[in-house]
Amino acid sequence: MKSDKDLPPGVPHLADDVVQGRRLRSAVQRAEPTGRLGDTLELVEQMAAVTRSQEQIYAVIERLTGLRFGELQALSAVADGAEHARAVARMTGQVDAAAEVTIDGLVRRGLLARHAHPAEPAGGTASLVHLTPSGTVALQQAEALQVRLLDSVLASLDAEESDRLRAAVDRVAAATDRQRPVLAGLIAGAS
Repeated sequence: MKSDKDLPPGVPHLADDVVQGRRLRSAVQRAEPTGRLGDTLELVEQMAAVTRSQEQIYAVIERLTGLRFGELQALSAVADGAEHARAVARMTGQVDAAAEVTIDGLVRRGLLARHAHPAEPAGGTASLVHLTPSGTVALQQAEALQVRLLDSVLASLDAEESDRLRAAVDRVAAATDRQRPVLAGLIAGAS
């Protein structure tokens, strides 16, 4: 596969995150399936159902708050310490350009505000962002709605079903965490 460096002059270079995504997809496509492929395919379907359920919850949150999922992710990333569009992009899984567009929209709506880096001279470029009081309230409201909606879902389960669900989610999260080095190796091997 040719890299951006092989492009003729005047042809725009691909963003690093786009190239990295292509490399990862290529590495995953070359990986050999395990002997439990049937179980894996069934789990993919079940996880897709969970994703659809999550999407329904976020659709309700969007309808009630006017904030899309990506905007909530960006607000949450800033609340967790991301001050630059690149940091927001990394924390949310967006490409840099998409994070910048999301941030611009949140700034226009008054949920984020821009400020200069402390090391910038007076009057320097305001390249960093922080939550405004309105942004903090909007994020808190969205998080509260998410808790209430998930609580109503859990309320439909009996105690044993709820415990099994939480245990299964914990096991999947732990297994995914254990696989991080393998996934990182796939990414590095694709470079």
